[in-house]
Amino acid sequence: MNRISRRFKRNIVESRFTPIVFALIDIAMRLVMFLSVDLQQQEYPTSFVWKVISPFFANNWVSLAGSTFSIFAIAYTISQLNLRFTLIRFRTAFPFSLMVVFLSIHPFFLQMSPSYVSTFFILLALFPLLHSYQHHSPNILAFKSGVLLAIAGTFQVYALVFILLWWYGKTSMHSFRIKSFIALTLGAFLVFWNVAGFYFIFDDLQSFLIPFTYFAKIELALPIFSLPQWIGIGIMVLLSVIFLTLDLSVYIRERVLTQKTLSFITTIIIFSFLLHFIYFRQTLLFVYLIAILVSFVIAHYYSHTKTKWQVYSFILLLAGLFIVYVNYLIQY
Repeated sequence: MNRISRRFKRNIVESRFTPIVFALIDIAMRLVMFLSVDLQQQEYPTSFVWKVISPFFANNWVSLAGSTFSIFAIAYTISQLNLRFTLIRFRTAFPFSLMVVFLSIHPFFLQMSPSYVSTFFILLALFPLLHSYQHHSPNILAFKSGVLLAIAGTFQVYALVFILLWWYGKTSMHSFRIKSFIALTLGAFLVFWNVAGFYFIFDDLQSFLIPFTYFAKIELALPIFSLPQWIGIGIMVLLSVIFLTLDLSVYIRERVLTQKTLSFITTIIIFSFLLHFIYFRQTLLFVYLIAILVSFVIAHYYSHTKTKWQVYSFILLLAGLFIVYVNYLIQY
């Protein structure tokens, strides 16, 4: 390891001040963009809960505060996931630091939305999933995952599609067990049974069924985006492909749980890309997940920096993200 990479790891990757610096930069980025763009309140008919709490976020400043708090809560959750299961072998706050930047480069990240809450619970569902690895009684953990995914679904109904992915995840963690599949499904079912009961009490079951109808609103035609939007999508796809490929060299040297986790994260990213293009007119939930999980893969890769070229590529990455940020700042 050369002198540049050693300094990079000591002063950036492993420094206790890195998350503080990135947090302050993030707050400044969000504030500048907020003062430069005109936020429009959005409707979220695919949420069961949002219509109740959305009036609280009607004020744009409150909405900004809510979204900013949400990204820090999400970044903290990912950091705890990393620490709990030692996904990155070195002491690092990089997952937190990169994530807050990735969730601040586009104006739609400024507004509080049910996708933030839904994403938070999807990430929480990773804890029992990873804990189930070689666990002697994984059924209760599968049940907890089902409950958390269903709670995510109450804020954004599209989160329910991840129950299918968690079935695959449970199999990869501790082989196929029919009881775990049943427990996962039962946990999700019980949450929505109670939600349906609430609607039944108020004699409004039709409103309960409406969000589910959005699963049928599939767009198979090529999306019509503006040039800046296509550029943003291209950058997101390119970053995902590049760093998923680069991280393979680190991935193969990791312990089994880390390999299984990174493999599952890659599956979620690919799954989210496909779902985003199918439901791009309905929700941005999948974009949130892509940004979060790609930032974690990048953090994992750079936490193992050994050459000066990796350091230079990291500087290039930050410069590229800043250019994207400035571009959206000007466009909006």
